[in-house]
Formats: sequence, structure tokens, C-alpha cells
Amino acid sequence: MAMGISGYGITGTLGDGNVGVDTSLMQKEANRFADLVKESQRQQALALASSPSSDTHIGTGVSSSQISRNHRLNGDYTMGFAGTYTSQADKSSAPRGFAMGAKNKDGSNATIDRTSELYEQSMELENYMVKMMMSSMRNSITHTSLAEGNDYARKMYDDMMYDNMAEAMTKNAGFGLADKIYLELSGQR
Repeated sequence: MAMGISGYGITGTLGDGNVGVDTSLMQKEANRFADLVKESQRQQALALASSPSSDTHIGTGVSSSQISRNHRLNGDYTMGFAGTYTSQADKSSAPRGFAMGAKNKDGSNATIDRTSELYEQSMELENYMVKMMMSSMRNSITHTSLAEGNDYARKMYDDMMYDNMAEAMTKNAGFGLADKIYLELSGQR
């Protein structure tokens, strides 16, 4: 085998190939995704040319029926924050965590409507901040040889796992960042 390799003019040492394999797999996935997008755009163009609908957003190629209530495209794998709070008590709850003890401009205790869309969007922003924090923490972890295997699949699984962990932390940890954001944006402070 070595003679065959040297016969082709390849010299030097070859690494373990993980970087090359990862790059190759990611490029293959990117090409498949690009082909899928092109085909989808082609089908959208054919559909629009045959029967233009008033239900289609101009310039986006996305119809209203494809956008869910929480501003995500149907098929997004994350759960989101819509419907997290549904009880009557959630309509006028006290701030917690970072925003605990917040007062209104008139000095009364601030209240938060956790069932509102503004609060859902505030939780999305808090979730993004928690993801950034977890990403920094994750980058400090060194992997041992015990974690070897399909590195591409492990990275993809880790990304999804950390996204879901950040979402769970946002819903349950009570950091209060979403509460503070809600109070600022609703004009209560």
C-alpha cells in the first residue's frame, strides 16, 4: 500500500483524516441543502407563475400558512416559548430573578403578563443570551479520546442538546432577564 501511495507522488505523513472527513461531510450536506433550496425556489416560482395568491408574502416566497404563530417556520425543531404560561395567575405575576422587586414609574409593584406575545419574544432574547453563555462554557471543554467516533454526528447532537438545555434553562431557571426586557419594552419602567 505504501508503495502505491508513494507511486502517486504523495509524500509526508497523513493525519487521522477527521478534519478532512468532517469538511467533506459538511460540504456534502451544504451542497444537498443548496440543491434543496434551488428546487424549492423553482417550485415556488412555478406555483406563483401559474396562480398568484394574495396569501403569499411578496418577495419572500413564503406563504402565511407556512409561518406559525410564534414567528417560526413550520418544521423548526425547537419548541419555542408559545404556550409556556397559560394560567390566569400568569397574566399578572410578579417579576422574578434579575427583575425582582421592580417598580412602575408611579412606585407601584410592576406586573408581568407572561401569556403575552411580548413576553414570549423577551424569553426568546433571554434564550439567545443563555445560548451564548453556554457556548462559551462549551468551548472550554476539552474532549478526551473516549469521545472519539463520528465527530460530525457528535457535534450536531451536541448543538441540538445545548439548544434544548438553554431553552429549558430559560423556562425554568428564573434568571429574570426576560422579565427585565419585558418591563423595559412594555414601558412599565
